[in-house]
Formats: sequence, C-alpha cells, structure tokens
Amino acid sequence: MDALAYERQFVDHIAPVWRALPATVRGSLIVDPGLESYCRGLGLDVQPVPRLNVDRGRPIAPPVSPKGPALVASYGDTKEARRLGYGPLAYIEHGIGQSYGKTGPKANGSYSGGPDRADTELFLVPGPDPAARWRAAYPRARVVEIGSPHVEELPARIPGPGPVVAVSFHWPAPYSVSPYAGTAVADYAAAIPWLTEHWSVIGHAHPKGDWQSRVRRVFDRAGVPFVDDFADVCRLSDVYVCDNSSTIYEYAATGRPVVLLNASSWSRKGPELGLRFWEASHVGVHVWDRYDLVATVRRALNDARPIREAREDALSKVYTYRSGASDRAADAIVSWLRERQRVAA
Repeated sequence: MDALAYERQFVDHIAPVWRALPATVRGSLIVDPGLESYCRGLGLDVQPVPRLNVDRGRPIAPPVSPKGPALVASYGDTKEARRLGYGPLAYIEHGIGQSYGKTGPKANGSYSGGPDRADTELFLVPGPDPAARWRAAYPRARVVEIGSPHVEELPARIPGPGPVVAVSFHWPAPYSVSPYAGTAVADYAAAIPWLTEHWSVIGHAHPKGDWQSRVRRVFDRAGVPFVDDFADVCRLSDVYVCDNSSTIYEYAATGRPVVLLNASSWSRKGPELGLRFWEASHVGVHVWDRYDLVATVRRALNDARPIREAREDALSKVYTYRSGASDRAADAIVSWLRERQRVAA
C-alpha cells in the first residue's frame, strides 16, 4: 500500500502510522516535491510527485491504471489519489475531526462526515465525534477510533528560560465552510506587543498555503520571532494561544495550558458545532476581547486545578485513547488489507 501527503500537516499525521506499519505493507510514501527535504529530516524515504502535470497552463490527466489501496490524510489528497489511479482508500484525520456541525451532501468534503468519500473504506479517527459523523455518512465503511499518532510524537518542553508564550492563528477558511472556520488574526494582532511587555513570545500559524508567510509579517512588526514547525513550538513554549486549530488540543494533550482566541465575528457560545465550538471548548481559558489577553494568559500560566481538570475533561471528548495510536492505526490498516485480500480470493 502507498500513502500520499501533499501538505506538511498531512505528513505529520501519516508519518507515525507509516513507521508503525510492517515493512511488507509499506509501498511508496508520495509527497509534494516541496516537502521532500522536510520528510528526509523526519527520516522518511519518499517519492516526490507533483500535484499536476501542466502543459501551457492546463492540467494533463495522466494515464490511469489501477494501483490498489492507499492511505491519505485529507480530502485534497483523496482526490489526488483517485487522479493517480489509487483505490479504495484509507483515511486518517489530520486533526481532531472538526466539522463545524455540518454533515451529509451539503457539508464541505474536507470535514468529518462530508460527501464524496464513497471510495474510502477505512476511516481512522481520534475520537467519538468524527467517528459518529463518518459512520452516519458511510455506514458500510470501517471507522476505527485510534487516538492521535501525531500527538504521541510531540516533544516536551526543552529546558530553558520562561515563561514563553506561543501565539498562533488559523488560516482564513472560506465563510461558506462556517463563520467559525476562519481566523482571529485581525482581532488580536494589535495585542501581540502587549504580551512582549510581560513574557517572551514566539509566533506560529497554520501551514496552509502561504498563510505562514502572511502571518509572519504580523509577528515581524511586533518584533516576535516566528517558528514554522509546530513541534518546535512545543519544544520552546509554556502556553499556547490560538484561535481555531486542532493544534490547540494537541498542545493541551502534552499537559500544558492553552488560551482560545475568539473572533469578534463569532457569536458568544453560539450554536453547538462540536469540539472547539463548543462541546470541548473548555480545553482552555477563553478571550473575547484583546484587552483581556494579557490577564487571560497570566491566568492560563498559573494553570490552577480547575483549569487542569477542565482541560482533561475536554481532551477526553476529543481523544478516545491517549496512547498506542500508531500501533492501533497500523493494526486497523493491516486488518482491512487482509480482509480485502480474503474477499478478493
């Protein structure tokens, strides 16, 4: 079986499972050429393949021959796998499975329970929320709750002076996905310098497209160093301040406090959309106004018992398991492949 990962965050979630799979099962790990050096740094042998073959600006459909099953971690790579002739597919969530409350044919295909996944036979998910959505949408598929292989590989804080506050912003997803799917950078950019008056601060952003380079300029103006890789954020910081990302829960799962930035365009505790909005939103302390940011970060750094207990309760709603995810995913994939072989025979 091959695997495809065309963005860095997809590599991060596939890599631990790829290592856990038996060598007899692993085929080629196919990545975007721009990720080749990143993958080599993770100790992965990869095969770089461009997303599109282009002639005079027009994509050329390659000759498609059946290539068998593949593992992917995004809807975009699901479509890319089809283009290359792969199928059926196994899919691993590249985050917590946030869906913004939408499932079925009208939902966005990139989120849990979305349409256009009929050729996906195995869904590997971190917890019960996306599991329920995928089961409802595709009752004939296998859905296995595994926890998060990526979380298990996140590093601890390295020894060093602190506290260090990490601030990160989600990419501006289309309003059509959900009013809650975007970014709060416009609400809190002016408050970043206020944090530097009290603590060391590092910046980060979702790695989607050119979003990191755009947000880097915000931190540059505040004199704050930017950290590209989320694993390095975990190594260098003591609290994580973010608007809307699975990294909020991933960071919290390392045992450290988080602060959730709420945009002014979002309704205060509006409709129940699940997980970050709002079933598991008590994973950290919330900010609704940038003038409260410094005081809220200070409160989070104190990490009092009620905050810790709320964090653990929220994490229990997101992750079915907090260990063994890579092996659990590998076992599910091997079982699925064996069943396919048995049926084919």
